[in-house]
Amino acid sequence: MTPSPAIAHVEPPDSPDQAQPTPAAQAPLPPPTPAPPPTPTFHERPQPDPRDRAQPALRPERQALLRARIKDLRLQLAGTHLERLILQLHEELGARGIDIRPQCYLSDEWGCPSGIPVIGIPFYLANPALQSIEGELGGGVESEREILMYLRHEAGHCFNYAYRLYETPAWRTLFGDYHHPYKEDFKPKPFSRAYVTHIPGWYAQKHPDEDFAETFAVWLTPGLDWRQRYRNWGAALKKLQYVDATATELGHRPPQVSLDNHDIDADQMEETVADYYRLRDLAERVDLEIGEKLDTELFQLFEPPGSAPASAAQMLRDQRQMLIQAATQYSGVNRSVVRSVVDHLTDRTDQLKLTASPDRASGYVAHLGSLLTALAMNELYTGRLFDTE
Repeated sequence: MTPSPAIAHVEPPDSPDQAQPTPAAQAPLPPPTPAPPPTPTFHERPQPDPRDRAQPALRPERQALLRARIKDLRLQLAGTHLERLILQLHEELGARGIDIRPQCYLSDEWGCPSGIPVIGIPFYLANPALQSIEGELGGGVESEREILMYLRHEAGHCFNYAYRLYETPAWRTLFGDYHHPYKEDFKPKPFSRAYVTHIPGWYAQKHPDEDFAETFAVWLTPGLDWRQRYRNWGAALKKLQYVDATATELGHRPPQVSLDNHDIDADQMEETVADYYRLRDLAERVDLEIGEKLDTELFQLFEPPGSAPASAAQMLRDQRQMLIQAATQYSGVNRSVVRSVVDHLTDRTDQLKLTASPDRASGYVAHLGSLLTALAMNELYTGRLFDTE
């Protein structure tokens, strides 16, 4: 990939201690490619959910940036840590004998336009100020390790699309029908040996295309001895062997599909940064009618009002991200459902004025994690969080 021009600084112009943005040259997009096959668009959403937060107050200097339109920020990949990580991905592909270098661009989320071997990266990762806002409103920002995991996953989509592997009998035999409907809600088998594990939440089980992308990502990961790790995994090992053989066969051949067609570029996003988070919030929100139905469990988990020095609700807020991540990863339940349950339990614990002993924090977290996982699994396999009959 040819790096794009250097990123312009995007701190808000009316902030007293920040420089005003300077324009940066934009490289023209290559001519459009032929239309991709008539299939759904697959977008990954492993990044932190916009409601995964304890509603912190943003600092005043962030307000101008929130009001800015994303397209006006003139974000670029060059000069950021993303450029270095993309180059690392390209080096990893080269070390595995693959010549294609997927073009990367800034978009609204992680993803590949279906059938087109390019990689969209969330725009907020291209600037420290936006990363700070993502941390405040989104509950956390992807680490470099996580970014590389997602890049390898998306590179799997790109390899699949570049050579139209999904149209071949061998691919369909191992992974399934690429045109099968894509479902956000699925019932994973946590201990299945038919799928590799890479992105949390048993992501390979989500769809045949995700299965291939996850398998490719595991195969590509430097220092991972996939033959040893998956030696007793039956179908998963066969899929890895297929990726290995296919990469050897096609790695140096020109791709069948052009690598230059995007879907949503950051420089075309009309919404403001604040609108982006508001819309993300609305898209992921899940309303639960739990009410007082879990009060008994909360009284069993924590201490009565006034009997311990710490607030149980504050402890839940402090552990919020870890609880959501753990329950999501090991149940495969939609993150927004788990998040909504944690938020309800926190609010209800606050209303009941329950308390906690700091020296027993690990015990509270362990018991609450067990409750969350039980609720999540019940939701997954019965469609209800719990029964009161």
